[in-house]
Amino acid sequence: MKHWLKWRPLQAPCHPISYSVQYQGYFELYIKNGSWEDAPYCQNMDGVVCDLTASLGSDSDYNVRLRAECRGQVSDWASPAAPFNRRETNLTVPKMNAAVSGDSIQVAFTDLTETVDVILKHWRKGLEQEASTQHITMERSPFHLGGLQEGATYCLSAQTALHNNKRSVTTETQCFNIAVSIDPAHSWLKPTVVCVALVIVTGLGLAAFWCVTKCCPTLLNTCWPKEPLPDALLHREADTRLRFAPGEELHELCQPVLVLIPDPV
Repeated sequence: MKHWLKWRPLQAPCHPISYSVQYQGYFELYIKNGSWEDAPYCQNMDGVVCDLTASLGSDSDYNVRLRAECRGQVSDWASPAAPFNRRETNLTVPKMNAAVSGDSIQVAFTDLTETVDVILKHWRKGLEQEASTQHITMERSPFHLGGLQEGATYCLSAQTALHNNKRSVTTETQCFNIAVSIDPAHSWLKPTVVCVALVIVTGLGLAAFWCVTKCCPTLLNTCWPKEPLPDALLHREADTRLRFAPGEELHELCQPVLVLIPDPV
């Protein structure tokens, strides 16, 4: 909704050349008997662009004219071929900046004016048919979109709107994930749950071992069989000396040795 009047510079040998702009709307034409108003900041200027946004402040038709001046010489007034009405403005999409903050999304729009609003559309991803809309004015920017579900993804789009319901095209959809946060007041919950789970698992393991040892001896003996101890280990006082059965002879094993005596010389 910025309205700029632009023109080509005058091609003349005179220097320096200055320009002045005037406008005439419904009020000037019918209430002030066809008078013209000087456009602010666009008198005796050396540029070729005039900002008429504040001057063309209603939805009425405006006549605009321009003239050049150089060294006391003034040109005739030049005007566009047809009156200008801001309702014919081609609206551009709004500049939207969004960021996640906890379980909410902060949405800000730049370049909002009193005559231009923004229609914000938001929905949970996959449920666009259930989308909600918010009418954002200059006073409500930035806008706080709160109460969102943690772990869910929400999408946003926006379009510029005039008071006469004329709208721009829609911005590209932006989606944001709401992270799951842990309440500091319940920060003890996670370690407590871990400790309780560890105690339960340990108790179940001990109970299972006791059940196996007491209630299932057959299974235990099958897995870890016991062998009887020999008598020598059971009766420590037993005579463990070696005995020979009668009739057995003890033979000594010998090797014959031949002794050689040397002859005298």
